[in-house]
Amino acid sequence: MESYVEVCNNIVTEAANSVLMFEAGEQAALMIKTLKIDDVNKEFEKEGITITSDISEKKVIFHVTGLPISGNKCRYCDILRGFFGGLSKKHIDARFYCKKGEECIIKGANECVFIAELIE
Repeated sequence: MESYVEVCNNIVTEAANSVLMFEAGEQAALMIKTLKIDDVNKEFEKEGITITSDISEKKVIFHVTGLPISGNKCRYCDILRGFFGGLSKKHIDARFYCKKGEECIIKGANECVFIAELIE
């Protein structure tokens, strides 16, 4: 029974941390001084991280290379998901949201992909 409870506690802790990191990333994007969505690129480039974005009417796709990767995802997946969702909300439409998807590394690629979608 104790091992079951411990596993449950670990799952709850991981989920709570994921939510908190997402919210922190979103708030950071809303608070940082930017005039357009790609204003953050220069700051990331100083750390060796490259960001490109494809913007359409209902979707913004962020391609990010240079992040530290562990297994099938970057170590900063949750906070960056919130951050890129927040940037999309701030600069395009407040209805944008960056959902939690599968692992952010596309098979065979060395990049993380974050997709913010218009939620209607």
